[in-house]
Amino acid sequence: MVQTGTKSIILTAATIMTILALTLPSLDLNGFSQTLQRLDFQSNSNIDKSEIKDNTQPELAAKIQLIPHENEFLDDYYQVSNFAFVLSNSSQLCPFGNCEYELEDGTMQAERIAGERSLAGRITIDTGDSKNMMELRASWKTIEEIEKNGENVKVIGGILELGISQFGPENIYQINGTLTTDGDNYLLEIKGIK
Repeated sequence: MVQTGTKSIILTAATIMTILALTLPSLDLNGFSQTLQRLDFQSNSNIDKSEIKDNTQPELAAKIQLIPHENEFLDDYYQVSNFAFVLSNSSQLCPFGNCEYELEDGTMQAERIAGERSLAGRITIDTGDSKNMMELRASWKTIEEIEKNGENVKVIGGILELGISQFGPENIYQINGTLTTDGDNYLLEIKGIK
C-alpha cells in the first residue's frame, strides 16, 4: 500500500509540474488587472532631427516620461505618460523622415537587479503610406549615478530592440542616455545607433 501511495504522489507532482510548465509561459503582468485599459500614447515629439546626425548608420533618439503604474499591485513599475521618438533618414523603418509614432502599453519594469531596468511596449510607425507595428523592448544597466540640480541622474547603457517578435527582433540599437528622477516620476532620454 505504501508503494501505491508513493506512486500517486509522484504522478500528482509530475502532473502539476507539467501543467505549470505549459501555462506559466503564457501568463503576463496584464493578468493582474482585467480592468486596466490599454493605453495609447501619440508621439508628442519635442525632439527634432537636429538631435540625430544624418549619416550612413541608422540612429534614433527618444525622450520618455514615466509615472508610477496605475495598477497598485505593480509596485516599482512605471507607465509611459508621454514620449517623443525620432529615427534618422537612413533608417529602413522611416526612410523619408516624416513618420509619426504611437506607443501602446509602454511599461518600465521593476528594478529586479540593482541598476538594471527594462521598458517594453508596442510601437506603431506610420510612414504615411503604411503603418508598421512592432514590439519595442529596451534594457539597460546603470553605468554611473550623479546628482544634477538636486535630482538623481543615472547614466545608462544598453540595447533597444524593435521587431515583429520580441524573441527575434530585426532592429537592434546600442543605446546610451540618462534616467532622471523627478519626484515620483522618471524621465528617460536615450540616443542609439544600429
